[in-house]
Amino acid sequence: LVSVKVSTPTDVDMVAVGSYFAGAHIVHLDGSYGGTGAAPEVAKKNIAMPLEYAIPKVHHFLVAEGIRDEVVLMASGGVRTAYDIAKAIALGADGCVVGTADLIALGCVRLGTCEREKGCPFGITTTDPEMAKLIDPLEGGQRIANLYGSWRIQLETILRRLGLSSIGELRGRTDVLAYLA
Repeated sequence: LVSVKVSTPTDVDMVAVGSYFAGAHIVHLDGSYGGTGAAPEVAKKNIAMPLEYAIPKVHHFLVAEGIRDEVVLMASGGVRTAYDIAKAIALGADGCVVGTADLIALGCVRLGTCEREKGCPFGITTTDPEMAKLIDPLEGGQRIANLYGSWRIQLETILRRLGLSSIGELRGRTDVLAYLA
């Protein structure tokens, strides 16, 4: 499978369709709210549009082109909770990619030192073998499993409240979203 990760510029819909016709099976939209300590501030704050704008723009364009079911649309960038996942799917994504939430589950406190000197002082994002010993892989694996398990329960609750029987039924259902000021 070929996956193309795309920032979300204003012409992201054209980039997504072009990626598909160039052979991509998966288009991964990376919105503006993501970024770990490893991402430069200029990139985190100035390159991409929010997923709330990018996902429906790409989803509707793929539908209009008649290829929506031919490409998997993934979203990342600010996905922190099960509610963020449900929102992204309701906007038109097929699923989400997370990064920072996993780091938080492992104990990240967002110091932003991922790529400085030895990296994370807690051993999470380091290439230093001694610092890496600070993370217990079994405990870390359990923490991430707990995170995903809680998200599964929350997503099941969301689907049940919406009267849906599967996450696939939620894709593109912007009618179930409410704008909160």
